[in-house]
Amino acid sequence: MKKDKAFKLYGIFGHPLSHTLSPAMHEAAFRKLGIDASYIVLELIPAAFKKLMGQSSRISLSGFNVTVPYKETVMKYLDSVRPEARAIGAVNTVFKQGKRWIGTNTDMEGFLMTLIKDGKFRPSGKKAVILGAGGAARAVIYGLSQEGVREVLIADCFPEKARKIASDMRKLFKRTKYHAVAAGTPEVKVALQKADIVINATPVGLKSQDPEVVPEGWVPRAGRANVIPRGRASQKANCGPIFFMDLIYNPAVTPFLKVAKKKGHRTLNGLGMLLYQGARALEHWTGRKAPVDVMRRALLQALKEKKKLPR
Repeated sequence: MKKDKAFKLYGIFGHPLSHTLSPAMHEAAFRKLGIDASYIVLELIPAAFKKLMGQSSRISLSGFNVTVPYKETVMKYLDSVRPEARAIGAVNTVFKQGKRWIGTNTDMEGFLMTLIKDGKFRPSGKKAVILGAGGAARAVIYGLSQEGVREVLIADCFPEKARKIASDMRKLFKRTKYHAVAAGTPEVKVALQKADIVINATPVGLKSQDPEVVPEGWVPRAGRANVIPRGRASQKANCGPIFFMDLIYNPAVTPFLKVAKKKGHRTLNGLGMLLYQGARALEHWTGRKAPVDVMRRALLQALKEKKKLPR
């Protein structure tokens, strides 16, 4: 395969970054495509990141990713931000057009690709429950809305954050109904009984000592008649399999997904979202079609090696 001659450097900005698997999949993709490039980890404290981005015209990178906590901060340092990233309120991928830095959000694209390709789930006309109201939740809700989801309930321990997302999305998507509630309230329990898809967009489940995202008793059993409160009255409804997705990918099966699987529902973790957002980022940087299968194998191998490391 003919190699690109000029060496190029890419990377990821964030803090902390000890968990990132991005270098593994991008380095594998560069080798497969014959691109002479490296992908480096750039873990910077906020002051250092802002100072560097203030001199962005001098950065010797050909493109880069941005993760927590800089997805919003980076926007003001770019020459242009794509409309979808502006609407989501976060940039995770930056690429060059000439000498201009352009920001986009491939998290949203990655989420939809794994949902539709790997999960075989089509959001159009469906009811969704989103647990969490951070940057990942915004990308997920934007993607679902773009695909024609009928109704979205957003639950967060800071309900004002959920209300802000609902307010922002109503301005963009007139046909979707949005509800914002506090996490752990009866409204969440009721919504779970009626949902077609439930997504954990919080970090709860990363650690073994984490609490439940939602109480196990709130998750209906597939195929069983569930009582849905309606004021003083109640209504019985048969619960078909719900699609449960966790944006966490390590562990591969979180307690949230274990409960869902035990109760007969379909499940998917966040590895596909990581893979596809990375593939789209690579395509923005190189103009080449990403070798998705190669990147997937590299991610799985990196995860396997990470589990062998002493803790």
